[in-house]
Amino acid sequence: MGNPTTQDTAVQETEKFGRNRFSPGAYALNLRAATKLPLQMNGQPSTFVEVYCKLRDSKIKEIKEHILGSDAYMTEQGEIVLDGEIGEWPQRAAMRELASLLQQGIDPHRCTWFYYTHDWSRDADESHKFFAIYDSKVILESCSFNAEEPLILKRNVDKETVWNSHEYFDEAFEIYSYRKFYSETMTGQLMVLRPDEPILYHFERPQARNIEREIRLVTQVRIYRLLLVALPLLAALVFPSYKGYLAPVAVGLGISFLWFLWQTRKVGQS
Repeated sequence: MGNPTTQDTAVQETEKFGRNRFSPGAYALNLRAATKLPLQMNGQPSTFVEVYCKLRDSKIKEIKEHILGSDAYMTEQGEIVLDGEIGEWPQRAAMRELASLLQQGIDPHRCTWFYYTHDWSRDADESHKFFAIYDSKVILESCSFNAEEPLILKRNVDKETVWNSHEYFDEAFEIYSYRKFYSETMTGQLMVLRPDEPILYHFERPQARNIEREIRLVTQVRIYRLLLVALPLLAALVFPSYKGYLAPVAVGLGISFLWFLWQTRKVGQS
């Protein structure tokens, strides 16, 4: 067998998203793992970074559905078609995610991506899901990267900062972004409501009300309080000489019981 070509070696050594779980937190776009990966553009051999730069500078107007292993991008400079080898589908898939942002006029390098879950299929495919923040807004609720796609997102590594508070602001921004995702987007709210209760980051899942337990507990307390009202009355019957003292006690407990009934009148209502 002959020596592998440079292109084959690049493909073999490509860092991929893989099957391991990602840690939560902020990620940034980093094309180093995909820079030289092959992509065929308009029938001519090209590379991932060349196609990305071409799409970035061409102002995408429409993205056509990928059919039979090809993607078509309508731009102001004409149509750009990505097709080629079957083995190039991971590059095309990653490019689609970036192109969806470019079409909105958003620079993917200025986005902050946050990992929120992992998924798998019956065909043993695995994907990692992120949402993207741009200008303090969630501009992409769910972005999926297959295990075979080039690893174009890298964890933001803590850097030495001049000001002590910067690292705390960065951590606060992560918490803010996750809470914004879970509370303001449909995808985030569905994650909260999923019956299998997946992990939520920097967000507490609200506990479902147990109405039956609430009603049972309040009923028991009402019974105990009513017994407290009855006790001084029974004692007054047994010890008539103390009824002058026990009657005010019974009245006070009776008023407290009525006030408790008023306070708990809506227990069990949604």
